[in-house]
Amino acid sequence: MSAVEAIAALRDETVAALTLTLDQDQIQVVFGVGDPTSPLMIVGEAPGPQEARQGEPFVGPSGALLNETLGELGVSRDQVWISNVVKVWPLTRSGRSVRTRPPTAAEQRASWPFFERELEIVHPRVLVLLGGTAARAILGKNFKITAGRGQWRDGPRGIPTLATFHPSYVLRLQGMDAARGDEVLAQFKQDLRRAVERAGFGGGGTKEE
Repeated sequence: MSAVEAIAALRDETVAALTLTLDQDQIQVVFGVGDPTSPLMIVGEAPGPQEARQGEPFVGPSGALLNETLGELGVSRDQVWISNVVKVWPLTRSGRSVRTRPPTAAEQRASWPFFERELEIVHPRVLVLLGGTAARAILGKNFKITAGRGQWRDGPRGIPTLATFHPSYVLRLQGMDAARGDEVLAQFKQDLRRAVERAGFGGGGTKEE
């Protein structure tokens, strides 16, 4: 079975299993997208409301920043595999309003077996983790993004792994402190540049089997 066939089968299985856990506001399961043969896999923590509506990870402002940064490096969104550790939108209600919250341990456990198999199928040369929640889920609960971002580590299956800021944090910081936001944006872009280069883009962008 090819990677494309295997990831399609896993998508169907993931959606079937996790749909049973959804409430009406969570809308749908959000599986990974892109090229499952890519040498680069980019992983966030969980979908938000826009992702839940569209059924695709990183489609809101965070996704726009991610796409823009990849584009500056000569890589399109469909040349990488983009996903989240948790496959459903973690939300909390306050009256009639619904807000995003960090995923619970139970939500992470429910999605984890599917994420592990997703990672096994894609088996990238390089793994990028966006944000502290995703990094702690994969690199260990003691990981701190402010101290550990930009450092290469041995990730699952020995894959070279780099954690960096979540693009939503970059955007939020730019709105509060322009100077600090620009500094963090530069770090985010530099981290992605290093990941893209280590993944071997420029020579086709697809793993040799």
